[in-house]
Amino acid sequence: MTPARRDRWARLVGSVLLAALAACGSARKKEEVEVEVLRVALDETSRSPVVLLQDKEHRVALPIWVGLAEAQSIAMQLEGIQAPRPLTHDLMKNVLDSVGVEFRRVFIHELREGTYLARIELRSNGNDVAIDSRPSDGIALAVRFKKPIFVAAALLEQDQAVDLRTIRGADTMIVDGMTIQALTGELAEYFDLPAGSGVLVADVPPGGSPTLRRGDVILAIDGSPVRDPEDFRRKMGAVSGRTSLEVQRAGGRVRLAYESAPR
Repeated sequence: MTPARRDRWARLVGSVLLAALAACGSARKKEEVEVEVLRVALDETSRSPVVLLQDKEHRVALPIWVGLAEAQSIAMQLEGIQAPRPLTHDLMKNVLDSVGVEFRRVFIHELREGTYLARIELRSNGNDVAIDSRPSDGIALAVRFKKPIFVAAALLEQDQAVDLRTIRGADTMIVDGMTIQALTGELAEYFDLPAGSGVLVADVPPGGSPTLRRGDVILAIDGSPVRDPEDFRRKMGAVSGRTSLEVQRAGGRVRLAYESAPR
């Protein structure tokens, strides 16, 4: 083989290897999905606490049943409630901070015999350390450290996960550039609300909304309850300028000042 041909083969093989490595990297990224804690709720059937995790795109949710103490620990942190003395997860965070260990993330990686398995990933003295953990403990620490929670993508494709795209109702309309959706029975159960007691913000205009976020449930306008998208459209049509919205967001209720689009 001539030197010129060898060079061409080397370049070709190199480009193929680079493409393969890039594909592998892309595949690895798809194996894990970052999620956020939507809320801590009570399973009405089992009367057990459940943590609802959803992906950043609000397309799929994963319920994880947890113990009462862990549920309380997660809920208190989400709501900004400080215990008089450090709880177990507060103590663990204080210990890790004091000895200089970096909390990096939580990864829920497997469902085995009905139990989710997770690991806490740390960095200590320049070394990466993975600690086997219950998801509930990992989540309780992640929300305290404000670090990401990841779930294996395969878990979000199993029967336990809720595909939010398949439970969207037919009653959907665009209001003020936002996609507003009816709160169907399944969605109402997911958000722990009575059916017909609000509308879901399914999408916001490009660039986002200064007030509302995708996944918000609008419950009332100026104190008047919202029943469905048509009711929301009609009431917003009567608003001129600034109004007050009651919204359920991340399991809590907030009141927001909203500036309606010019008409």
